[in-house]
Formats: sequence, structure tokens, C-alpha cells
Amino acid sequence: MGDTSEGRAFGLGRGKVFPAERAGSLVHPLRRLVQSPGRTVAAMGLSPRATVLELGCGPGYFSPALARAVPQGQLLLVDLQAEMLLAARARLGQTVNVAYAQGDACRLPIGTDRCDAVLLATMLGELPDRDACIEEVGRILRPGGLLTVAETRRDSDFVSWRSLRELLERHRFSLVDRHGAAWQYVATFRSPLPGPRGDAPG
Repeated sequence: MGDTSEGRAFGLGRGKVFPAERAGSLVHPLRRLVQSPGRTVAAMGLSPRATVLELGCGPGYFSPALARAVPQGQLLLVDLQAEMLLAARARLGQTVNVAYAQGDACRLPIGTDRCDAVLLATMLGELPDRDACIEEVGRILRPGGLLTVAETRRDSDFVSWRSLRELLERHRFSLVDRHGAAWQYVATFRSPLPGPRGDAPG
């Protein structure tokens, strides 16, 4: 896997990429008290045949629940750090409907209109260019596909509900549903649909 992390700072501070050497803390059992993988994935309303991208998957905290939700579909795991993908692969074991790729959230190694749904969990705040990421998510989602964002104030890179909604509305995503409080939420948005003649609205 090639290095895609040029210019990115690693560490625990705001705006830094969470380092792979601390990955164990991301899958600690007590995290379920704050963010439940089962409840988060249930809020996505996935079809069993869906193709789902978990972007910034880290060591795979949400990944087993996602893989179980799409038994006839596929889960794509993308992370900036190869070490995170290795940890996720070890966590998932022999799960057959999962593919792995190292990549930057602003330059996704995935074809256009490839995915039915995307999960961004506590990683959007690490990005230096959130607009570029959402533009890429819109590219790889099929028209009308779903983007789910999970955030918690316990994360140093927390993205407020207001900031998230403004960001996604700029890219013509529409709100489908939101669960939780302002300081800890799971929100799902729908990507833009084509115009009446098959053209994306300008």
C-alpha cells in the first residue's frame, strides 16, 4: 500500500490524524456505552445487498456490525493508515464480504456511483478539507445514496450538528434522520438526485 499521508499531522490533538499505535483505545469495550455499533448501523437502514463504504474505519470498531448488516452486499473499508487496515482485517477475521483499501478521504480510491451508503464515524473533524471529502463522498455514492455521520463530544475532533448540517447542505445533501443529542448524534443524509432529464441540478 502506498503512503497517502503527506502533509498530515498525527497525534491526539484537534485536527490531527489519530495514530495507529493508539488504535486499541478505539475498540475498548467501554466505548459501547458512548457509541453502540449496533445502534449506529441500525440507524443507517441498510439493505442486505448494499455496497457500503466505512471511511476512516480505523481498527474496525463499527466494521463487524456493518458487515453483518449487508450479508449479500459488500463492505469497503478505507483508511489513511495501512496499520489501521491491518488491525481491522484482524478484527474481522475471515469475513468474506469485506474489501480493504488505503486512501485519503479527499481522493478516494473508489469508482463513481459505486456505493449505496457511506459511514463517517468520528473522523470528519480530522480532515484539513471537509468540503473535498464530502464532494468525494457525493461522487462515489449512487444518486440518492445515504451518508451517515456519527459524532460525539468525547472526541477531540467533534463536529457540531450545526457545522455538519451547513457543510452537507452546501453539497446539496438532504437530511433523512437524526438520532441523539447535540453533543452526540447519528445523522443520515441523502445525496443529490439527478434532475428531471437525468442531469444533475446546477
